Amino acid sequence: MMSLAFIALAAVPVFCGQQAESASITGTAKTLNCLAAMNEARTAAGLAEFKPAAEQGQMLPENPAAKSDIQAAELWEEICQEIAGTDSARTEAQKLKGTFMYYRGEDDCTAAVQHWKDGFSLFNNELPPVYKALGSPEVYTDKAVSFVALYNPKADPVASCAFATCTKGDAAALSKSHGGPALRRLSGEKPTTAVICLTNPAALTADAAPFKEEEWQKIVHAIAGPEAGNGAGRVRPSFAAHALIMLLLGYRLF
Repeated sequence: MMSLAFIALAAVPVFCGQQAESASITGTAKTLNCLAAMNEARTAAGLAEFKPAAEQGQMLPENPAAKSDIQAAELWEEICQEIAGTDSARTEAQKLKGTFMYYRGEDDCTAAVQHWKDGFSLFNNELPPVYKALGSPEVYTDKAVSFVALYNPKADPVASCAFATCTKGDAAALSKSHGGPALRRLSGEKPTTAVICLTNPAALTADAAPFKEEEWQKIVHAIAGPEAGNGAGRVRPSFAAHALIMLLLGYRLF
C-alpha cells in the first residue's frame, strides 16, 4: 500500500469581499536521477545503495509519458492536488507502492537530500519510536517520513525520482460592483515545483520501529559524528581515565 506523505502547502488565498471557486490544478513531471546524492548519504551510514526502480508500481512516470499501466497525466494531477492540500481521488496513485520523499524546491538533488537529512533533528538523537501512522506518534511528520525513507535499512532498496511542476489554472471569482455581482477571472499563481522520490521497500510498517539500535547509531555517526552516538556512554571512559590519572598523581604526592 502506498504511503503518500506530503507537506501541505498554503491554501488558496481568501480575497476580501470575494468568494473564489476551486481552480484546476495540473501536473507535469520529468525523470530526475538523484541516486548519487541519495547513496552518498546512505553509504556513509553503512547502508546499501539505492538501485534504479524497474518494476511497475515502483517507478514514477514522466508526464507526458510512454504507455504504462499508470496514467501519468492523472497521476501527477492527483499528486499536485495532494501538494496543494485539496481533496482528490487517488485512482492512479493507489497503483504505486512504497514510501514517498518530498522536497518543495528546484530540481536540485543535493538540496533535496539535505532537506531529507535534516529530518534527523526531529528525533532529538533518540532511536525513532514505533510507527503507528502519519502523525502518530507526533514525530512522524512528512519530513520525518522522508528521513526514514532515505535511510531505510531494508534489503534491496530501489528508488525512482521525478521533478514535478504543479500549475494552478485560472479560477473564477465573484466580486461586487455597482451593477451587482460580476464574474471575473483570477490570474493563475506561480507554479509549484518539487523533487519527489518513490522508495521501496516501504520504509515504515505499522506497529514497528524503523531502525534497530545498531542501525540507528551508524546513521547518527554519519550525520552528527561519532561523538553524538551513545553520548552518555562515551563520556564514562574519558572520565574514568581522568580519575585514574588523578589517583596516580595523588600517590606520587605522598
